[in-house]
Amino acid sequence: MSLLRSSLLLTLSNLAVRFGSYVYRILMGRLLSPYEFGLLNLALPLQFLVVVLASSGIAPSLAKFIAEGQAKGELRRRDEIATSSLLYYTLAGALLGAVFFALAPLAIEVFHEPSLVTTIRISAIALPFGFAIAAISGVLQGLKRFGTLSLTLAAQQALRIAFALSLVLFISATANSAILGSTLGFAVTTLLAYFIFRNLGISCAGRSFSAFKEVFLFSVPVSLTSVAAFALAYVDILLLGVFLPPQEVGIYSAASPTARLGLAFASALTAALLPRVAALSAKNDVTALRKQVEGSYRLLFPILGVATAIALLFAKQIIILLFGSAYAEAALPFRILTVGSFFYGFFTVNSGIFQGLGKPTTPMKILAAAAVLDVLLNLLLIPGFGTTGAAIASSLSLTFAGVASLIGIRREIGRNLGKRR
Repeated sequence: MSLLRSSLLLTLSNLAVRFGSYVYRILMGRLLSPYEFGLLNLALPLQFLVVVLASSGIAPSLAKFIAEGQAKGELRRRDEIATSSLLYYTLAGALLGAVFFALAPLAIEVFHEPSLVTTIRISAIALPFGFAIAAISGVLQGLKRFGTLSLTLAAQQALRIAFALSLVLFISATANSAILGSTLGFAVTTLLAYFIFRNLGISCAGRSFSAFKEVFLFSVPVSLTSVAAFALAYVDILLLGVFLPPQEVGIYSAASPTARLGLAFASALTAALLPRVAALSAKNDVTALRKQVEGSYRLLFPILGVATAIALLFAKQIIILLFGSAYAEAALPFRILTVGSFFYGFFTVNSGIFQGLGKPTTPMKILAAAAVLDVLLNLLLIPGFGTTGAAIASSLSLTFAGVASLIGIRREIGRNLGKRR
């Protein structure tokens, strides 16, 4: 499957996932009160952390080793890595979920909202399921089973929406019902994904902690990069919750995820590009590698450019169409965030290239610096400028990550790979 075809396929699935996530937010925003919607968006970051780890941390790291084993014909090692990673990542998710479940009462001290404790605990239950899905996604990505991966991720969003909508409509219009529906979506998708995994021809007979350890050590900087990506996506919302009432959080939550819609293609392109870069790097095929990187930019720039232009021109109409006139104030933050998202699309692709080259610490350092910058700017700007200040802070941080990654990838390709000739 060509890079363009696989990228387009994954773009459609990523759009379906992102649209599914937005449909979930839109439906909940319309069905819940502004207060309950604000509470929901203060608990959702925990589940979003799992999604980020799946798409940018665990999955690409695992995909690299699976793709290399497949290319070298080392099927036994490939199977050991796949089965061991599924087991141990699921256990890690369970442990992390238990920690967040226990620490949920801290929400009273941070956000001054006692009702958030239960909401966060329900959200934490999804973590082991999310980690299992992440591991299976990495296997599918490494085997280049993009169609199956796309259907699995789309099914996850569909189930989240179906369960949440049913609970909110027929049980109670509260944040707890909405987050429980999302958690049930993760759980049922895990069963579906495991059934797919058992039918991939992967031998489940051998599990090796040493095989998992190798993947895990490689994934640590990648996962830390994902945590930094999580901070860039949600630190503004969380800090708004500290300084402003839930209603303001709800308004801003209409702008923040919508501004990142154009990143669907960048994420899809990264998923298709990473195993190819890993395989070409293993073969030391510098010429083909350069062509892959240059081709990815030629695909990315016009897509992000058009998406950004549309968002800037029709920001208010888009927000009102999706969330209603009550959220019209989100138009200005939406415009500001869209500019930063344009540059962040390049970081997303460059991060996958660095990972495929075996250089996961480079995007980690860039994103860590961007996350620190984001926190500092949000703390500085939110008290005086509210949601507009949060948008400016996040947009500047996203732009920094994109520009720094472009500089870094140019040096890596031009200098280090050039020496291999």
